[in-house]
Amino acid sequence: MKGKDAVNEEVRKYWWMEGLFNPPPRPSGFAVTDRDEFDVIVVGSGMAGMCTAILAHDRGADVIVLEASDEVGGTTYKSGGAMWIPDNSVMRNLGIRDDRDTVLRYIVQVALPEQYDPDAERFGAQEWHWEAIQAFYDHAATAIDALVDAGAFRVTTWPSFTERYPAIVSYHPDLDNSIQGFYRHLGPARPDGTAAPGADLVDQLGAAVKHRGIELRTGYRVQNLIQDDTGAAIGVIAGDETIYARRGVVFASGGFAHNQDLIERYWRGPLYSSCAVATAQGDFVSIAHEAGAELAHMRNGWLYEDILEKAAQNRVNEDKGIPVPPGDSMIYVDRNGNRVVNEKLVYQDRNRVIWERDENGDYPNRVLFMVYDDYVANDPKPTLFWDMFSPPKPYIIEGRTWAELSERIEERLTALAPVIGDFRLAPDFAGQLGKTVERYNAFAETGVDEDFHRCENMSEYDWHGSARPGNDKNPGMFPLAGAGPYYCVLICGMVLDTNGGPKTDAGSRVLRPDGSAIPGLYGAGNCVASIAGDGYLSLGSTLGPAATFAYLAAENVAREEPRDIAAARAGRERER
Repeated sequence: MKGKDAVNEEVRKYWWMEGLFNPPPRPSGFAVTDRDEFDVIVVGSGMAGMCTAILAHDRGADVIVLEASDEVGGTTYKSGGAMWIPDNSVMRNLGIRDDRDTVLRYIVQVALPEQYDPDAERFGAQEWHWEAIQAFYDHAATAIDALVDAGAFRVTTWPSFTERYPAIVSYHPDLDNSIQGFYRHLGPARPDGTAAPGADLVDQLGAAVKHRGIELRTGYRVQNLIQDDTGAAIGVIAGDETIYARRGVVFASGGFAHNQDLIERYWRGPLYSSCAVATAQGDFVSIAHEAGAELAHMRNGWLYEDILEKAAQNRVNEDKGIPVPPGDSMIYVDRNGNRVVNEKLVYQDRNRVIWERDENGDYPNRVLFMVYDDYVANDPKPTLFWDMFSPPKPYIIEGRTWAELSERIEERLTALAPVIGDFRLAPDFAGQLGKTVERYNAFAETGVDEDFHRCENMSEYDWHGSARPGNDKNPGMFPLAGAGPYYCVLICGMVLDTNGGPKTDAGSRVLRPDGSAIPGLYGAGNCVASIAGDGYLSLGSTLGPAATFAYLAAENVAREEPRDIAAARAGRERER
């Protein structure tokens, strides 16, 4: 068996590992002045923020970017960098075209699974949501072309992890396994054309912002909006500084994953961590609401998983969580020792079971138990995790038997009571776990998971990767060993970020409850209600819409007639 330090040919199949573990530094060295008046204020310096700034500048606007953190790039820097873009230019150059009605139907199916009706008007979507979905389809490819032409970044298709497919597989192959489904996935490209993750994307965006001399101030947390007598957005307050905007303000400030008050008010259940940067405080939720906006999709986010004990130490996840658990001789069980989910499902769908409520309103799966054997613990095959689940690690629980493993899990749960509350294993957890493993092993022998259909579709196969030697049944399943040691890691729910907030229209304008737009106020990215609703369109459904609605915001805010802010300025001077 090859050691984990052996770099072999399989490493290249996980091409993004190099970029994830050796990212370029966050950009710095931007222009800064003491001016307090611009055409456009952009709040946030991630994908949506820098794209807006670049495009608004190129349309003749005088732009400033305000970033709450001391670092540029937001959560985009930590992301995979993918962009889901239907009917994009890469597809067209290959002679592949998307069908508008097919994509619109697909988006509603994924975003609104409970409301979707193939025979209903707008397939069951509300009018504002439908208008935004249509705007995304109609402008996504144009937005990416405009950004590429502007030198904001380079793009290429996002490769398949297994190289078995022409590009990465759709997250929902049951709804769409067409050739278009592969090629809707784009990502940033290095100078040599190879695919790169989000840190490279931020590096390229930062270079484009600096090249234009666009002012970008860090350490400026915007918590107040200034409106004139007509309700138009004409400026912001960051700390003790007031900055004015003649044409408008565009928020691209991220979600509210790290605002505990908003989580308790709106979120679907216990949330222990997020991949979002610490400044994802949801400031735009209160700002927009006070300005008269209507909120939507507030219980929604980009669902993910984390290792509970790491989450307990740091709410800001720095490891990007668990996109798909590694290994074939591995299962997830609940506190009763039963499997509750297909472990290889895409993270947005696998994660839902964590927030399911029982008849008492409790969350019985708020902690799940990833159980695996020694082969998985020491598997030399490169994965998206490298050695995250290889002992010794302080969060990995080990036992020679199911009984011993159960005892040690119970000890760990007791120690974590300040974080998870009174959460215990069922009295017969060890016995039931043994029966569950026996049942799973029988399925693995045949390659057919009769309970949860594990690794039966292309997406699960692509994320899992190639099968271990000797496994010709199902690449994602293999019997757990008949003897220990066995291992367990406690799994909890997390989000990459939330994606609810004020409603926006087809032009990225923030909407009031009556459907009218608040003049001069725009939003894009995770700070507004996502077109993806409660689903994950596919890889890149965060950054694809972020870029698209940044493009629309830039187009529209740059065309706003300049407002006379002298009266507002004079009024604030008098207040001082």
